[in-house]
Amino acid sequence: MTWKFRCEWKGEIPLPPAYTFPQAFNYLNPETNSFYILEKGNNYIQCGGAKEKCAVELREYGEDGTFRHFVFFDPAGSTEPEMIPMSNGGVTRQKRHCLHISKAIQLFTAYFNGEPWPAELEMEDITDQFK
Repeated sequence: MTWKFRCEWKGEIPLPPAYTFPQAFNYLNPETNSFYILEKGNNYIQCGGAKEKCAVELREYGEDGTFRHFVFFDPAGSTEPEMIPMSNGGVTRQKRHCLHISKAIQLFTAYFNGEPWPAELEMEDITDQFK
């Protein structure tokens, strides 16, 4: 399956990720370049927001066309609502969903390499928000 890496500014960003993910995420900006998406077929991991506060989400499709959608979070964080600024106005998640850009880079790298997710993060199923 083919990988595709893109952002708000560019329709496609060249890989390999060891060089590209850290360099690319350096340009994460909530006003003009507020998201990155790494696709593998229909499945993808996405990051949206700002360097200090972004949400990272994963969508996986089943063979029947249904999907599950997850958001990564810090289990020690608060469940208070938090607005994550983006060029389209933003998205509201919980404070525990707000990650630093360094965590987004780790998650994108793990996804691309087929490695386990960072042990300090967990995933919450938020599929119902998209139905």
